[in-house]
Amino acid sequence: MSGVPARVAQSLRLAEAPRWAPGAIILLALLAAAFEAAGLYLFIPLVQSLGGGGQAAPMTPEWLHRPSGPGWTALLVAGLCLSILAKNVLGFAGGYLARYVDGIVAHRLRVRVLGQTLSSCIDYRPGVRMTDVVTTLANNTWKVSQALSLTWRLAICVITGAVFLGLLASISLRLTGLAVAMIAVTALVVHLTTRRAEALGGQVVEENKQFGLRMWESAGALQLIRSFGRESFELERFRSVSDRMRRRILALDLLWAVPGPVAEVLGALLIGGLILAGVAFGVALPALAAFLVALYRLQGPVREFLACKVALEGLGAALDDVDVFLSQTQTPLLKAGHQPVPPLLQGLEFRDVCFRYAPDEPLALQHVSFRIPAGKTTAIVGASGAGKSTLMSLIFRFRDPEHGQVLADGAPLTDFDVAAWRARLSLMAQEAQLFNATVAENIGYGDLAADAEAIRRAAEIAGAAEFIAALPNGYDTNLGDRGLRLSGGQRQRIALARTILRDPDVLLLDEPTNALDPETERAFQLALGRFSQGRTVVVIAHRLSTVRNADQVVVLDAGRVAEVGAPRELLARPGRFAQLYGLTLDDAREVA
Repeated sequence: MSGVPARVAQSLRLAEAPRWAPGAIILLALLAAAFEAAGLYLFIPLVQSLGGGGQAAPMTPEWLHRPSGPGWTALLVAGLCLSILAKNVLGFAGGYLARYVDGIVAHRLRVRVLGQTLSSCIDYRPGVRMTDVVTTLANNTWKVSQALSLTWRLAICVITGAVFLGLLASISLRLTGLAVAMIAVTALVVHLTTRRAEALGGQVVEENKQFGLRMWESAGALQLIRSFGRESFELERFRSVSDRMRRRILALDLLWAVPGPVAEVLGALLIGGLILAGVAFGVALPALAAFLVALYRLQGPVREFLACKVALEGLGAALDDVDVFLSQTQTPLLKAGHQPVPPLLQGLEFRDVCFRYAPDEPLALQHVSFRIPAGKTTAIVGASGAGKSTLMSLIFRFRDPEHGQVLADGAPLTDFDVAAWRARLSLMAQEAQLFNATVAENIGYGDLAADAEAIRRAAEIAGAAEFIAALPNGYDTNLGDRGLRLSGGQRQRIALARTILRDPDVLLLDEPTNALDPETERAFQLALGRFSQGRTVVVIAHRLSTVRNADQVVVLDAGRVAEVGAPRELLARPGRFAQLYGLTLDDAREVA
């Protein structure tokens, strides 16, 4: 999509401004221009009443030229002042209204982008970089608002220009024709010197995404960067992308600055030429003065129109980015059901489930079928890449199978409302995700309606109350980014307290103790064991020692179910589980 009319239409469509806004803003602009033109129109009889002499402009009403002495002059001056006052009041009101609408548009668009990001699961789609999503949300939504502001300004410039052209034509048609021809030449010169604006705008958007990627990855991997001594390498990469973005923005800014000086220089030549033409055409002094004043005033809208045109073309890539993002995320990735979610009584079932992450990738799960009984603990084991985390994603409905079904008490998960189903579950992963917020806020995330007492009880059950009490402000202590104040075991206990507060039917554990030392792991497992009594628990086990107390073990191998059974039964036969367990024992003997 290119061209100013297309960009204007795109900005209006994306912005979804209130229906009353365009009409109100344009009406105020029209009234402001009309009052300003009226004031300039009064300039002709005012000059004549002061002794300027000469004939009136052809379309000027006769009653404006009756000599009436000092009182008439005072009346003309008052009319001129009132027209200027009205013009400025209406202009201020129109400007304020445009900014008010722009703010509403930017706010609604940001909320819409984040809402579709959350509902569409775009972060699970192949080829999507989260830094691009952040760039769209943080930067390009604002640029849609800027484009809408430019659209208002373009409309106001057109209205003002049309009013002043009518005024000029009423004074002298021949001078107006000459002025229009020279303004057209100015517009052509500006277009030829700024035609790279849209391409440059696209480069700026791409460089901004690269800049966001470098910033995101550098800030998120500080420990890794320091541990490998890559400070200089990362700094150079950041410096390179930052400098490229600086040069692109500078080039775009230079293009945006071109219309003003070009229009002003050519405008000066235009006025000089019109003075000579006016003398040659025999235009009276008052009419010529009024014409030149009106023409000079017209230069502002012309310059602004050309500058807005270039700026709007420069924002084209940002508009396209938001447009494509909204189009991609308009339809949720997951099918939303409407069936209520009853308590889980019988269990979960995988029935001939196949899944792949991208069309060109091999199947991560191949015809997987097994049951997870309610109220029991089921362990999922297998080598890395066997499909364990994929099973968890399907249970939580982060994704849906390509083939087959996942059922709860015989009903497909796709029949349930997604949010209602997830409200029955809770997930604890290897890396506890904590917010840069207080202890109470992090635990309370499990139940936003929970009071302080419920949060404290959850912390006590999770075995976290003791170390929380030792923090500087107890439950009101801010944990820092990703829980920086806490050790790994403490973070996991805060996450467990959050899960306890949620009180889920089904507890999913993605090896939450994998990074803990043996003593911390034992304490954590004790707290977890008390909480999980009588619940349906699904645990991914990398350490086979963690599944000894499971009621059932599902062994995955290369995306297929290799074995299903109780731990003792599987160890008693020479299968994949016994092989994995034997390897673990061998490893333990070597370490000992």
